[in-house]
Amino acid sequence: MTPKEYKIRGMSKINEDLIFFRIKCNLNPMPGQFLEVSLPGIGECPLASASYNQSYVDLIVRKAGNVTSALFQLKRGDLIFIRGPYGKGFPLDEMNGKEIILASGGTGAVPISSLIDYCEKSNIKNLTAYLSFRNESYIALKNKIGKWKKKFKIIICLDETIKKEYTKGFIQNILSNVRKNSVVFLCGPEVMMKAVTEKLNKIGIENNQIYWSMERRMECGIGSCGRCLIQDVYVCTDGPVFRYDAIKSKLENEEASNRLEEI
Repeated sequence: MTPKEYKIRGMSKINEDLIFFRIKCNLNPMPGQFLEVSLPGIGECPLASASYNQSYVDLIVRKAGNVTSALFQLKRGDLIFIRGPYGKGFPLDEMNGKEIILASGGTGAVPISSLIDYCEKSNIKNLTAYLSFRNESYIALKNKIGKWKKKFKIIICLDETIKKEYTKGFIQNILSNVRKNSVVFLCGPEVMMKAVTEKLNKIGIENNQIYWSMERRMECGIGSCGRCLIQDVYVCTDGPVFRYDAIKSKLENEEASNRLEEI
């Protein structure tokens, strides 16, 4: 619960909204877990790890509030405070002997990146990743993607592009040739994950083969504030990764309740 200070080992600006940090530490969150990052006197925010490494943690920060805006003002060598890791990450045992399909939208690529790092270190090869971004300027972790492409099938999907190395369109319209024994991990806006899940269902992938990372809902990390509550489930402590058949009815009940409140 007590944040510890860590030094920024490296950083680079991706665009006006996104910045990359490499933090020297031995926290090594499991793929899909998250950290609470704070600056004294300003506040804290939950951030997923974009790496799987014993000596550092990679973070991608999107400018979206007071804390993240303050993080944009830091420089290499500055200190930040971190507590965690928290949450239940991706079920790694489920990947054994199966085809692995990953799909992300926007900064959903961050926890997916930690999973690809894990697969690379574990010598897992049967992996296909669909990473979707707004446009080329929003592609995070370009250096890692170049390295991953030597081992895995990595498909970069952009809303708009004319370059041959990228694929234009939404993941659900591009997704194909998914084997029946596949396990699928999704992370991104819930509307994107729902659309991809519906496509997967149509081509024969059941909901018990699909996992959603719902890290966008997190706040305090310890189930105290209640902001991530879905019916009787806390995303931060019970997730953020859920098998879709286990969370589907709770999401539908939540959506129905929200509609009633609007009437």
